[in-house]
Amino acid sequence: MSKLKIAFLSYRSDPFSGGQGIYLKNLCEALINRNHDITIFSGNPLPNVPENIRLVEIETPGYFETFTFKERVKIFSQLSKSRMDYLDFFETCTGTFTEPIFFGERLSANKTFAEEAHTFDIFHDNQSLSNYPKIINRRLITTLHHPIHIDRDIDLEMEKDFFMRLAIRRWYSFLGFQKNNIKNIKSIISPSESSKSDIKKFFNCPEEKINVIWNGIDLSDHKLSTRVGFNANLVTIISSDVPMKNLKTIIKAIALVSNEIPDIKLTIIGDLRKGNEELIKKLDLRNNIVFKNKLTRSELVKTLNNSDIGISGSLYEGFGFPLVEMISTGLPVIVSNKGSLPELAGNAGLMFDATSPSDLADKIRDLVNENDLRQKLIDNAKIRRDDFFGWDEYAKRLETVYRSIIRGNI
Repeated sequence: MSKLKIAFLSYRSDPFSGGQGIYLKNLCEALINRNHDITIFSGNPLPNVPENIRLVEIETPGYFETFTFKERVKIFSQLSKSRMDYLDFFETCTGTFTEPIFFGERLSANKTFAEEAHTFDIFHDNQSLSNYPKIINRRLITTLHHPIHIDRDIDLEMEKDFFMRLAIRRWYSFLGFQKNNIKNIKSIISPSESSKSDIKKFFNCPEEKINVIWNGIDLSDHKLSTRVGFNANLVTIISSDVPMKNLKTIIKAIALVSNEIPDIKLTIIGDLRKGNEELIKKLDLRNNIVFKNKLTRSELVKTLNNSDIGISGSLYEGFGFPLVEMISTGLPVIVSNKGSLPELAGNAGLMFDATSPSDLADKIRDLVNENDLRQKLIDNAKIRRDDFFGWDEYAKRLETVYRSIIRGNI
């Protein structure tokens, strides 16, 4: 296969939090290993990539590295005060998330990009859906990790204050901008069938424009664990304690079963918001729930191997990495009925109504009390593990889409 010259476009690529930077790093490394030429054009924060991947910084103000007006004024005072600078500052100060909106304009103004844009075979957008120059549209592909309007709808549903709801709508106003720009995309990569369905509905995209490729995941250190005995140790992983992760429902479910299963333990891997800390105290669950954060890979795997049941309870996931990691160690899992979670779990898990603590409590009881059911899910998890694949296979499948675009078949 011929070598491809690929430009990745990413408005922010934080390598340590959020999926975009992690996705970018893993995919670019896999493509380099397949002998392709990779350049990343990224706003701040920049991805953490090896030296053989070329990185071009697209200078962005960094307004969202702080949330104080004083600091943002200080940032603005140091800019050249172009029309775009004034617009960006005004939109930011009135509550809009502007980074994806202005990334395309900043990219167009970048000297390296202007000089080299005509030399790339493929342009791969990373969730930005910005207003890119027309020269790249004929070979432009995007990965939508999940449709962000789901986040907006969940935030609105959880918020009752009128003015806060207005602020939420203002923050997510970039969605209309993205909806307009998606018509320029040749192909959309979706990480799951459920995400594809939501993308198709929200963006009004033809089905043939969306290609589903499950995300790659490195499971080399996730060995199947032979668990000895059963101690009712449950585990859940959250990247952040936001309403979409639905931690409150999980905590309430533990409260419902704690009297009849007094030894039950839930380990929450991730950070905890003050509201959920107070809920744990109110429900008297301080002896039943423990927290761990900032775990190394080996510490995470050890925690999963010492657990008996995994819970993935989000109100939406485009692709649930934590769920895949649980299944890959042989954990029987309980998943919400939302997003990609039932799709990924397959027959390795039980499903519960994401809005019902009592339904989750029933599923916990079933797995704690029924040894045969628990063993069946463990056996199914061992088989399900083989359906997941690494980043090299992901890159290989993506190459097929790239070459179809280059040949004009898409």
